[in-house]
Parts: sequence; C-alpha cells; structure tokens
Amino acid sequence: MRSASATPALSHQPSAALVAFAKRQVSQAELYTGSERRGEFRHLLVKAVHVYPADERFSPVGPPQIMVIRDISARGLGLVYEDLFNSQLILVRISLPSLEAILGAKVHWNRPVGPFYHIGCEIDAQFDSIDSLINCKRC
Repeated sequence: MRSASATPALSHQPSAALVAFAKRQVSQAELYTGSERRGEFRHLLVKAVHVYPADERFSPVGPPQIMVIRDISARGLGLVYEDLFNSQLILVRISLPSLEAILGAKVHWNRPVGPFYHIGCEIDAQFDSIDSLINCKRC
C-alpha cells in the first residue's frame, strides 16, 4: 500500500476568489436529510492542495494545478478549482503541519459550479485511507 511521503510543503496558493468561494460553500452547506448514499461521513474543509493528472499507475503525467478541498471523507474528496482540468485519474498532494500525503484518486464527476469547477473523486484502494487527515484538529 502507498502512504504518506516526505515532500516539500505547498509553495503556491489558490486565488483569493477561489478560497472565498470554497469558504462560502462550506459555511452555507446544508446538512443532507435524505437517505445517505455514502458509507462515510464527509467533513467540510477548505485546504489548498496540488493536483496532478495521472496515468493508470498513478504516476504524474503533467504539471500540477492548485485546487481547494471542499469536503473530505476517509475514501473521497470534493475539490474546487479555477481552470478546466480533464483527467480521470489524479494525484493529490496534501500538506499539513503534521503530515504530508500523496493520494491517488479516480474522478467520478466533474462539473462547473459558479465561476469555478467542482470534482468528486474516490481515493484508490492502493492508497492509505485519509482518516488521520480528516480527524486532524489543526487542518
């Protein structure tokens, strides 16, 4: 299984407009009251990450794009971003004070949301769960 690795911290930040948009989405999120389709609880979070397009072996195949995590669960991520990004497999580099992680994920959907884009993806089984990230109080 792949797991967290030692990589340098993020050096670039998303635009102020993207961060403000993600914060608004998180602060205005309404709890879903219907039958839950997911097997895991989603945590709302605004955190900048580097996202790389990947091949079937989860090796990067292009330059990274800065995105913002909007929601996170043990096996999934919701990301918002600015520039069109078309890749069915991605690598996500998450940098926190206590952890550096690179996760491979499969994109399930990709759609416009306001002036930005939103993708929903599932972390591939060959990568460790991200429970330690979503339970981090300093995220």
